[in-house]
Amino acid sequence: MAAAICYAQAVPAADRLCFALDVDTQDAALALVDELKDVVGCFKIGLELFIATGPQLVRAVRARGVDVFLDLKLHDISATVAAAVKSAVALDVRYLTVHASGGPGMLAAAAAAAGTRTTILAVTALTSLSDGDLRAVGFVEPASSLVLRLARLAEASGVPGIVCSPREVELVRQAAPALITVTPGIRGASDDNGDQVRTMSAGDAIAAGAHVLVVGRPIRLAPDRRAAASAIAADIDAAALIMPITTSRRDRRAHV
Repeated sequence: MAAAICYAQAVPAADRLCFALDVDTQDAALALVDELKDVVGCFKIGLELFIATGPQLVRAVRARGVDVFLDLKLHDISATVAAAVKSAVALDVRYLTVHASGGPGMLAAAAAAAGTRTTILAVTALTSLSDGDLRAVGFVEPASSLVLRLARLAEASGVPGIVCSPREVELVRQAAPALITVTPGIRGASDDNGDQVRTMSAGDAIAAGAHVLVVGRPIRLAPDRRAAASAIAADIDAAALIMPITTSRRDRRAHV
């Protein structure tokens, strides 16, 4: 396990755990929110669910007093992305993803449109991609180098955070310590990796410097979902990290 990093202010484990609502109906999604909202502080709505249910689901989740991570991975011309970001801000989402490969102009436009209410996260290299996959689509560098390059681009473009696998978190924190790092690909020793390639346990990811963990199947498919989420929260606490700024749901202006 990497050495733990110590910061200035403690953050509740629930605010560092985001559950992926990887279901296809609003009723199923809200049932999961109601089941887990006492142990999970943020819920991720991705492409499948957002296309199926639309903005009304975001409003319904926010009405339950928890944060929303809208994971749409926007990648388009700057004006289109900026307009989409403004629409997401109007929904009061806490996090919104764009692709870092959209370039500096698009990233800067997204960050400017978000203001202080929504945190833009630049997706670097999907956790499902191996180095071989990256070579197949034209990237000659390994995932670790690509993630660092795109993280630096995001930071230079004014984007406050990135999404990367837990395998790259420590490198990113060393190269760009001010960036918020959000990491999917969290798997325990007994969990099925599924389509995730670059994975790590919750405790190891936090110890490496991850700010927020996104977890889906290990909680959703567990016989007792609340117990599974609570166990991951306990792993976060056991890593004994203290975060730089508050994630209190009472202060929506805070980024982390």
